[in-house]
Amino acid sequence: MRKSILPLLLAISVPAVLPAGRLFAQEDRHTISGETLAERNLKLLVIQERAIWVSIKEATNEVDIETAKPKFQEVLTGYDGLIRDNPEFVPAFVAYGLLLGRIDERTASRAILMRANQLEPNIAVVKNQLGNFLVEDARYKEALPYYLIAIELEPKEPLYHYQLGTLLTEFMEYFIKDRLFTRDTIEEQMQEAFLRASRLDPDNWAFSYRYAESFYDLENPDWEKAMIEWARLEQVARRGIERQTVQLHQANIMIKQGRFLAARDILEEVNEPVLESNRRALEVELDGRLNLP
Repeated sequence: MRKSILPLLLAISVPAVLPAGRLFAQEDRHTISGETLAERNLKLLVIQERAIWVSIKEATNEVDIETAKPKFQEVLTGYDGLIRDNPEFVPAFVAYGLLLGRIDERTASRAILMRANQLEPNIAVVKNQLGNFLVEDARYKEALPYYLIAIELEPKEPLYHYQLGTLLTEFMEYFIKDRLFTRDTIEEQMQEAFLRASRLDPDNWAFSYRYAESFYDLENPDWEKAMIEWARLEQVARRGIERQTVQLHQANIMIKQGRFLAARDILEEVNEPVLESNRRALEVELDGRLNLP
């Protein structure tokens, strides 16, 4: 049965943080208020880590950021002691491995998460992160089952669907060349992955944007369907760059559909300086289609 890892990692209703040296005074078999000492110590380490990330996020200059970063060492030392004293305490390996990944200690992160996977092979967040490491090494065929298992374990987690869609997009030609998918099949599964991510987390702009954008990755796109998605995004887009970016996509698709006058009307509404080169490129394409000098 899959371990309940995330609730333990996300718990925050614990006492104030203790110095790292005091975290391991007793063995794991002792309990405090119904939880083991290992569980309590892990919560304290998670809180310490969160406090550091908050201080970095709220920093107003590079000096403050650089001052906060060394504080991670105390947390890392705490994790080292925790897994040394509790070599089969899976949540500690998971939290430690994820932290190492966040601070770009990828080799160490991979080793720790591999150990977590050996101890408990049915943890979605571990499968997902190990898949990420494989993708970074372009080992796309090996990454695929990790993502699929993560989705099977936690089908309502949108990030896992999103990352599956990204994998299938980025390595589409390789999957087809290796005869692991036909083009029709991989395009269908790629779009379904992005669609599920966007529908599971409809407030996540990146997920919805990527699903609408995925029509460009198809060999024979259904542009009418794509326009429906861009129209949905336009309704929730913030004024300015975000909304005008959507309008550029709408104009682009209209040009592909031969709706030149409608595309021209939309392009005239785009006036954000940062989008000037994109707007101009579409105007040049539109002029070419209309045979204008």
